Amino acid sequence: MLREERLQIILKMLETNQRVSSIELAEILNVSDDTIRRDLNELAEEGLLKKVHGGAIPKSPSPYKLKERIHIAHEEKIVLAKKVQSYFKDGQVILMDNGSTNMEVAKMMSPDLRATVFTTSIPIAQILCEHPNIELFLLGGKVFKDAQNTYGTEVIELLSKMRADVLLIGVCGIHHQVGVTMPDWGESVVKRKMVEVADKVIALVTADKLNTAENFVVCPYSRLDVVITGEGITEDALADYRGIGPKIQ
Repeated sequence: MLREERLQIILKMLETNQRVSSIELAEILNVSDDTIRRDLNELAEEGLLKKVHGGAIPKSPSPYKLKERIHIAHEEKIVLAKKVQSYFKDGQVILMDNGSTNMEVAKMMSPDLRATVFTTSIPIAQILCEHPNIELFLLGGKVFKDAQNTYGTEVIELLSKMRADVLLIGVCGIHHQVGVTMPDWGESVVKRKMVEVADKVIALVTADKLNTAENFVVCPYSRLDVVITGEGITEDALADYRGIGPKIQ
């Protein structure tokens, strides 16, 4: 079998099963473990999958640019944004990470909610500028133009001086073994600090993010306290996520 044929079969199996095993691939394709390792390395270098122990999983499909992400799974994001509102209480310090799903959350916050919100997201700050009872802080730093958020040492220093009751963490990829991951190192460092200073960490997960991974780990899956999902994620897809940490809603 030609190398190109093997690579296409690997990608097709990954699309179907959301994970491929190196041992199974070697048996199915009748090649050595070393050959499979080289094939997976090549596909990983091309950004077509993410290598994990014993095999590979899909890369996150989300584009960097916020203006592109806003239109992806928009109805599903609205459902998630509605679900998370019950976690907000008067007097809380709420830390909101950047992301198109969290933008929908900000739009739905009750006008009666009296809380303090810290965010790295410029669009979220703009939305909450219209909120009558939220005290708002935009964490200043270098601006990541594509994602329209701030990051860098200035943001990390500000985060180190606070304690948040609730964190809404932005998710690019989430996997029960790999954890929450990001494609950008600078953003991942800020997100790790956010997790460190938060009492409760909530992740809003659309179907396209589940069982995917990027290069930089934000936190283990077990560090999350709540994972909110939509109807696009089946119970079978969540089977590996049950009973190993966060509440799934």
